[in-house]
Amino acid sequence: MGDTITIKKDSLWKYTTFALAAIIIIGSIVIFSNNEASVTGNAVNVGNAEPSAKVDLSIFLKNPSIYPSIGPDDAKTTVIEFSDFQCPFCAMASGLSPWTQDANYATRYGDLIGVAQKIQEKAVEGDVRFVYVSMSFLGQESIYAAQAALCANQQGKFWEMHDAIFTAHDGEENNGKYTKDNLKKIAEPISGIDISEFSDCLDNDKTLSDVRQAATEASTAASGTPTFYVNGQKVSASWQQISQMLS
Repeated sequence: MGDTITIKKDSLWKYTTFALAAIIIIGSIVIFSNNEASVTGNAVNVGNAEPSAKVDLSIFLKNPSIYPSIGPDDAKTTVIEFSDFQCPFCAMASGLSPWTQDANYATRYGDLIGVAQKIQEKAVEGDVRFVYVSMSFLGQESIYAAQAALCANQQGKFWEMHDAIFTAHDGEENNGKYTKDNLKKIAEPISGIDISEFSDCLDNDKTLSDVRQAATEASTAASGTPTFYVNGQKVSASWQQISQMLS
């Protein structure tokens, strides 16, 4: 793909957090030339990390059928990510979408790229508990993708489906990539998944009420995606910052 991200006009209001992402840089220098910002540095502040009213995050730690996690339940550090499978910035955080590996994105968005993937790796190693909360606020395909992920979760395959969905991300929204039929195709290569059971779950909206519940509850803790909390503290979507809190 090219070196731009397409965001539809009717989604712009949802990205107020991201509008600042290109200019709010942690420990970096922003140089303006030809009316564009050239960014040096390696940490982009995506997700509002300003002090906010105390948020009860315990609800996201008690129901793994809606809020899947990876890593030990008794880990000393718990990271919660509020995300939307269609969000281009969440795709960058996942580090899985091929287009996010373009050098231009590394220059512009620093260590936002791959931050969630690195946290996930830490969880696999047993150092962190990593919880994924789906906000599903960017349209119908966000809802379908979240439903599909929770259908896979019923078979213990959430993280495999999570990775497959983000790998299929093309940087755009609601363009047909996450229809139910396409999500079934995305799920098919997952080792050990019962695709008939998965399809029945997705076709009959068996996880739709859970997706709606997650979206409602997530709105109490996050207004943009991706948003991260480390041990209850909201932080920037920056590996530089988050890694320091994991050590």
